[in-house]
Parts: sequence; C-alpha cells; structure tokens
Amino acid sequence: MTYLTFLIFFVLAPSFVLLGALLLGYRRAQVPRYSLQNHWVGTGILAAIALIWTTPWDNVIIARGVWSYGEDRVLATIGLVPIEEYAFMVLMPLFNAAIFGCLLLRAPIMPTNWRAPQWRARSFTLLCYGVFWLAAFIFLQAETAYYLRAILLWFLPPLAIQAVFDPKALSRHWCLILVATFIPTAYFSLVDGFAIQDGIWTIHTATRTGLDLFGLPMEEALFFFTTSLLLARGLVLWHSIFAETKS
Repeated sequence: MTYLTFLIFFVLAPSFVLLGALLLGYRRAQVPRYSLQNHWVGTGILAAIALIWTTPWDNVIIARGVWSYGEDRVLATIGLVPIEEYAFMVLMPLFNAAIFGCLLLRAPIMPTNWRAPQWRARSFTLLCYGVFWLAAFIFLQAETAYYLRAILLWFLPPLAIQAVFDPKALSRHWCLILVATFIPTAYFSLVDGFAIQDGIWTIHTATRTGLDLFGLPMEEALFFFTTSLLLARGLVLWHSIFAETKS
C-alpha cells in the first residue's frame, strides 16, 4: 500500500463518514449549540498552525534518521518530507474536529472570561510545563531517547501556551478534552501500527526507547496523543471565546 492509498482509506474516507454524522446530528438538533461554520473556521486555523509548526520538526527527525519511508510508497517530497505527510498534517485536524463537533452536540462549550488575570493558575501551569520541559531536555540525552525528546521539547511549548491562555476553560471542559483526545489517539495509533507493518514507513530503533504499546512504538502513540490534545484544547479555547461573545 502507498502512503496516498493509506491516506484515502484510513484518514480521508473516515473523515467524510464523521463529517456526514456531524452534519446529520447538527441538522437534527432542535437548538444548535454552536455555529458549524465557526467550528470549521477554527479548525482551518488550527490546521494551518499544525502544518507550519510540524513541518520543520518533521524535516529534522527525518534528517536524524528517526523515521523513513519506502521509496516506492510516496509520490514526491518537499524538503525531506513526503507530500502525503503534509496532507496528513491537514487531514488529521479535519478528522479530529469532526469527532469534536459530534461530541459538542451533547456537551456545549461554556463561556469563560479569558481576559481575567487567573494569575495563580497561569503561574502554576507555566511553572509545571517549564519544569517538565527542562527535565526532558536534561534527562533525555541518550540517542535512544531522541524521538521522545524531540516530541516533548517541540510540542510542550504550544501546550503551555494553550494552558496559560485560559486555564479555567480547559479545566471546565476536561472531560470533553479527554474524550476528544483519546478517540483519535487510539484510532491513529491502530492504523499507524498497520502502516509500519506494511512498510509504508519505518521507525528506526536507534533513536527510540524500544518501549511498545501493543506492538506500536511508544513515541508514535505519544505523538498522536500530544497532537490530538493540542487540537482538542485549541477547539475548546476557540469555542469558549465565541460562547463568551454571545453571552
């Protein structure tokens, strides 16, 4: 199977199914709890941010030999990254946002005053993320920890920015965030395991810890968890701002 075929069958097709379910549920709702158009505007912004933020990181980890792809499995590359990988960076937010939108029909976002100081929560959150980032930088210096370190050092800062922006909104909607994170994490981990087994791409042993989750490299599961968490929290923050505007 090629990377493009993988995207069509395991990312694009399920996304259309989820979009159909979302549209049907939204139309059946007697009182729509949020603006669907606004939801996709926020999704588009997050997808653009994901593409911009992940592109240099992806090029670096390929250059360092963390992962590689079968030469006969991709159409072409831009830099070191297959064009299908760039497509995945955009399609994953679409998939996750469709799941989030379905969940939002039952659990609407509450407005929060993100302009409020929230100094204690923001300071404590920033301190925790800072300590975690420094710990990853200091203690994960081994070559076999490179992939794990790359994920933590690159994606902890945007997670910290989200947490500091509005701690109250994130804490209020922790259950929604948890579900909207774990569903796509589990799904993408499952299909990623298939792609590795099929040889579409390879995660090399020299730069990973060797810890597996049901046969999947732990770092891959962490990557999907981290990116899904960023998308779920980003959509919560996006909707909370407009919920506040309407209140």
